[in-house]
Amino acid sequence: MRLFQRVRLLTSAAICLLAALQIVCAQDKKAEDKSPKVILTVPLGIIAGKTNTVELRGLNLDTAKALHFTDTTVRATLASKGKADVPQNQKKERLGDTQVKAEVFVPADFKGDEAAFTVETPDGQSAPARLAVLRPGAFIEESEDNGSFAKPQSVRLPTTVRGSIKAPQDVDVFAFEGKAGQRVTAEILAARLGSPLDATLTLWNASNTLLASADDSPGDRDPRLAFTLPADGRYFLVVQDAHDAGSALHGYLVSLKWSAPTPVVPK
Repeated sequence: MRLFQRVRLLTSAAICLLAALQIVCAQDKKAEDKSPKVILTVPLGIIAGKTNTVELRGLNLDTAKALHFTDTTVRATLASKGKADVPQNQKKERLGDTQVKAEVFVPADFKGDEAAFTVETPDGQSAPARLAVLRPGAFIEESEDNGSFAKPQSVRLPTTVRGSIKAPQDVDVFAFEGKAGQRVTAEILAARLGSPLDATLTLWNASNTLLASADDSPGDRDPRLAFTLPADGRYFLVVQDAHDAGSALHGYLVSLKWSAPTPVVPK
């Protein structure tokens, strides 16, 4: 009987110890889960020389106390914070389930193309996140309806377009005039700033013939495309998601540049 009681006591102690360890592990995990994390911003880019309204999405941001920019000339004021709806069929780890809205002022003479910041909460400070900094006159906004070759958005190179793939199966079409021998480059900035967009780029001529395409780049999902135009005429650059996904959160910046044709030297 004594042996049975001893075994019973040891078993009970082991069960209690295991339960205690489980509680400690759960508490540790819960504490870790409270750390703030910035996943993405809407929009991806802020404009120098003005106050921008920015939405930050992520995890555990609903208790935010302040935004801290590495460059102290950038000023930020919290406007609101709280829970955020997660789009259907998406995970909170990818798009966030909390948000902060802030008013961010970037001085006109800001140096650099990106502004780094962190979010402070009672449970800690987030890892640094980034916002692209845009200059007035050097970029344009994407405008709908630009979803076909029949109704493209006309642009003049060089420029940067701030846009988004607003819904599943949405495409954004940009038209420009080119010259034979011009080297045109296009680069997407999206995934590198946290956007869920898995962008693709395609270049077409006026006869709707595909000339070039680009998908993922080495090290990230943002495509880069370069192509020498074969003739004078109108060309179309198309931005879309590789999986036909889209939402107001699927933002991007696309940089469009060209170099002058190489002159032909008479023999």
